[in-house]
Amino acid sequence: MSRQTIIDIAAAENGTTEVPAKSNLTKYGKWYGLDGVAWCAMFVSWVYNRAGHPLGKIDDENGYRYCPSAYNFWKAHNRLTTDPQMGDIVLFDWTGDGKCDHTGIFVAWKTPGKTFTSWEGNTAVWDDSNGGNVMMRTRNKTMVKAFVNPGVIDDDSVVVPLLSLQKGSAGSSVTQLQKCLYDLGYTITVDGSFGPGTEKIVKQFQREHGLDITGIANLVTKGAIEAELAKPKVPDHKLTTGVYLKKGDAGAAVLALQQALNKKGAKPAVDADGVFGNGTLQSLKAFQAKNGLTADGIAGPATAKALGIK
Repeated sequence: MSRQTIIDIAAAENGTTEVPAKSNLTKYGKWYGLDGVAWCAMFVSWVYNRAGHPLGKIDDENGYRYCPSAYNFWKAHNRLTTDPQMGDIVLFDWTGDGKCDHTGIFVAWKTPGKTFTSWEGNTAVWDDSNGGNVMMRTRNKTMVKAFVNPGVIDDDSVVVPLLSLQKGSAGSSVTQLQKCLYDLGYTITVDGSFGPGTEKIVKQFQREHGLDITGIANLVTKGAIEAELAKPKVPDHKLTTGVYLKKGDAGAAVLALQQALNKKGAKPAVDADGVFGNGTLQSLKAFQAKNGLTADGIAGPATAKALGIK
């Protein structure tokens, strides 16, 4: 058996749905021994088993059913990697809150280091984590909690993730860092990508707090940020999966919304900072009214379609 076998077996399930809809009843749950519950992880466990590479006991004898516990298991066994190969496992964090929300099987990079394809169960367009279908999805690295080489395919070495975040880093850990800096009052784009703008803000924070000005968010800098957040209680801005976006949300999905509004001619132009504030709200309402949509200031599927967001 091989990594290609894993992909082939997953691909053969394309289009499989729960029956009846919204029931979570699938052959994957039945095989796992826990039918009728969220099944993205059981789908991955099933595929690996059919490919001749059973994952072994993680949550249960047949593999894993909970994404957070699987992350803890693989992290403890040094199986997280920054260099995913075809057939490796992906754990997603849609909201940048540090928790795993969904899982799939890595296929290939579309844009190296940025976007990739993955086979996933219990998903659908505009319902990423509970959509009821098996589909190939295109994902952004900024929404990845971790890539995993589970160690059951071969003896490939894993490239262990660095504890520090720096220019070029991407993923939900970067989203968390940016969100913390935003909550401290810094003007920063919350997009999950550690670019020059984030590096500049990290340096600013380091300068203001007597730290080494490296632009690298190491354990000391992250600890100082957390300590500052612990002083005043800062209201949390809810991050979102992108299913419905509204005032107070933040992250890559909000950034895409703001960029789409500007592309459609928003006047005045919206600050594309990844945070859904009053400016984004007013621009969105104006766009909805102009295009015959309900002008409620909430970007749902109909608004996203009108804006050309995919």
